[in-house]
Amino acid sequence: MPKSTRIRTLAAPAAGLMLASILSLGAGSTASAAETGAQARPTGCSYEVPGDWGTVARCTNANGGSYAAHAICKDRETGKLTSHLGGWRQTGFSYAYCQGNSVAQSAGIMTRVTP
Repeated sequence: MPKSTRIRTLAAPAAGLMLASILSLGAGSTASAAETGAQARPTGCSYEVPGDWGTVARCTNANGGSYAAHAICKDRETGKLTSHLGGWRQTGFSYAYCQGNSVAQSAGIMTRVTP
């Protein structure tokens, strides 16, 4: 994973908390003075679990960076937690889909400075 990629925020239920702590790459922060130019992190971001199938994320201003939806999914039979990342976007919605027999447990978003 590129150095400039990190989890901006991650909301996880109690069952996914351990996996979330393992996957977290850093806490979110506002853009610094060095990032306020043409290459800064996206702002105005939101994310949610709209259904069992996965998660969706969107940022209102890419600031020259990009964002991707993040999903933690739980297998219905085994209870195994997996992490899935949606496509990197600069506009519109990013979708992260749960695979196989799993259902979405929590949503998050990843941001990066470069597109």
